[in-house]
Amino acid sequence: MADLGEKITRELTTRYIAVLVVVGFLALLSFLALTQAISDTAGNGETINVTGRQRMLVERVAFAANRLAAMGSGGSGEMESLLADALDQLETRHAQLAQRAVLAAEDNGDAFDTLLRALDREMRDFIAHGRALQNRRPPPGANDPDLVELSAAAAGPLLARLEQVTAHFQAEGEAMAERLKVLQAVSFLLVIGSLVLSAIGVFQPLVRRLTADIQERSRAARQLQESEERLWRILEESPVGVSVSRRKDGRIVFANTRFTDIIGMSKAEFLASSARDHYVDDAQRLGVLRELRRNDGRLDDAEVEFRRKNGNPFWSLLTIRSADFRGEAVNLAWIYDITERKAAEEQILLAAKVLETVSEGVVITDSANRIVFVNPAFSTITEYPRDEVLGRNPKFLHSGRHDAEFYAAMWKQLDRHGRWSGEVWNRRKSGEFFAEWLSISVIHNAAGKVSHHVAVFTDITHRKEDEERIWRQANYDPLTGLPNRSLFLDRLSQAVRQAKRESKGFALMFLDLDGFKAVNDSLGHAAGDVLLQQTALRLSDCMRSSDTLARLAGDEFVVILQGVTGRTEPAIVAGKILSQLGRPYELEGGTAQVRGSIGIALYPDDAEDGPGLVRLADEAMYAVKRGGKNNFRFAGDD
Repeated sequence: MADLGEKITRELTTRYIAVLVVVGFLALLSFLALTQAISDTAGNGETINVTGRQRMLVERVAFAANRLAAMGSGGSGEMESLLADALDQLETRHAQLAQRAVLAAEDNGDAFDTLLRALDREMRDFIAHGRALQNRRPPPGANDPDLVELSAAAAGPLLARLEQVTAHFQAEGEAMAERLKVLQAVSFLLVIGSLVLSAIGVFQPLVRRLTADIQERSRAARQLQESEERLWRILEESPVGVSVSRRKDGRIVFANTRFTDIIGMSKAEFLASSARDHYVDDAQRLGVLRELRRNDGRLDDAEVEFRRKNGNPFWSLLTIRSADFRGEAVNLAWIYDITERKAAEEQILLAAKVLETVSEGVVITDSANRIVFVNPAFSTITEYPRDEVLGRNPKFLHSGRHDAEFYAAMWKQLDRHGRWSGEVWNRRKSGEFFAEWLSISVIHNAAGKVSHHVAVFTDITHRKEDEERIWRQANYDPLTGLPNRSLFLDRLSQAVRQAKRESKGFALMFLDLDGFKAVNDSLGHAAGDVLLQQTALRLSDCMRSSDTLARLAGDEFVVILQGVTGRTEPAIVAGKILSQLGRPYELEGGTAQVRGSIGIALYPDDAEDGPGLVRLADEAMYAVKRGGKNNFRFAGDD
């Protein structure tokens, strides 16, 4: 009995221990199940928080992008930082949501899976538009396609998708809470019923769950690896040079094809080098290091000069971010070759300096002929400061010496040939007239439309004055100010041509002073000069504005009377002249008395050419002298 009791006791003990073990395992399994349910419920709540956070980040990205477009180039740094930070957080939150959504999609059917895929696709497009705007230089405008797409997504479908996903997870959370209550009740029943359950039935669900968990972890690892491979492919195919260098020694561990093309090295050569080897000098490298230390490992769009493999320097825009690469601290660098842009900027600066220093005035107007630029020489010549002329039409400079037909012809040639040059009289701010040699060229835009007019002019006033003085010296008598022989002959030829063209007549009068030599001999040549000047004034009083009075030489004068026919008008004018000459001359040395002898020839009655008229009038004048002087005579009179 003792043995039997011992055996029974041992068997009961064994069974009790087995039951305790089974109960313990069931209790442990229940505890694990409850923990998993609670964890799932907490994870679902975190997922709901992630989706809500994504909605806020979407709105923040839309706000930053629109503000960046509105602000333009001035003061856009803060908005660019806000946009970049919001996009980085959005990508992180979306990756978290994507990982949680994979499990959720398996348990929720094809409809929810389709919803998640649509959300993932729209979110990636939204982030891509945001990144494009972030990297846009100069900052985007209000009509930028990426900005339009991004704003439309933020205002409509994308937020709607997030709302649907949030609603689904909220519903799922509520369902999980209900299941948790049920699970607690079932766990209690399982503990009671565990006395009759086999150990195999207890362990089998746990084995299946562990197997599923291991498979899920393996699938997540594969997805992470695929994601990294996609990232490196994107970096490799980027049109911007991308490189990764270790921070501890500067050794380059990655570079895409564009970077090596810019440097002019093979990838193997470049990966064997150090980042410091490619700066044009230590000053550039140390400057970059200072900026990195000052900005916590960040450098944005710095203009840095590097050196290619062949030794030629080149300018680039350099951006650097600190990161981890395969467990090491690295610098991720982007470069964009701006050598051509820098050369263009230097050309623009040179052109600007030339415009600032040239002595010719330069005016640039827009297509509506409003002034958009003037150089200092313009202000020097016109006396108008720059601020007073910008936005105005250049016609405020008009002198009034040119009629509307002149400007119409100028614009017609500009429209037809794209350029015009000529002499123009304009007015300075002081009211003084000035002459300029003006050249205008038309500038067209890429569409072939007129965008600007460029006018370059030189002040030729002094030259015109010199020309006028030389011409006057060549054509006017310096003593009396009357036309001389050269100008008289030119006007006589013009009178003949005009009379022939219009079938009209005119008279030529040849005048010689009587007694002038005696004045010179008695009172001196200075007195004779004064007498000639007074004679010119007296003769001018007898002329019309259309007539020509000239001094040929000594005391000889000629008159062209325009538009006369017959002898009546010439005879009246000759009588006036003789009457004027008959008055005494009050000179410094005393009073002088002279008379005049006048010969008259008529066109076309006496001759049809200038030389013939001069000869006949001269002969008639000498006939008067022979006949007693102080009279006039027509050619052909006996």
